[in-house]
This record gives sequence, structure tokens and C-alpha cells, in this order.
Amino acid sequence: MEKNGILYRSDGSKRLADNALVALTLMIAESKSDEKEMMVKVMVNLINTNNQ
Repeated sequence: MEKNGILYRSDGSKRLADNALVALTLMIAESKSDEKEMMVKVMVNLINTNNQ
């Protein structure tokens, strides 16, 4: 997210808390390859929801 410039809001605050990022990372790492589309949708929804 940081590499793509979406980790922080324009005011400098993080879009997602560190513990949420850890949980998402673990969830993605543990997911099966056939769950990729669902994982992409989850991530996009979280980013868009926290884009305010």
C-alpha cells in the first residue's frame, strides 16, 4: 500500500491500523489460490471504505 501511495490519507494518517494490516496480510497468506478473486474484492473494499 505504501509503495502504491495508498497507505496514508492526505492528512498523513494511516488508512488502516497496523493490527488490521497484519490481520489482512495473514489472511491473504493463508488463503487458497482459488480464493484470489474474493481476497482482491476484500482488499479493494477496505481501501475504498477507508479512503475518506
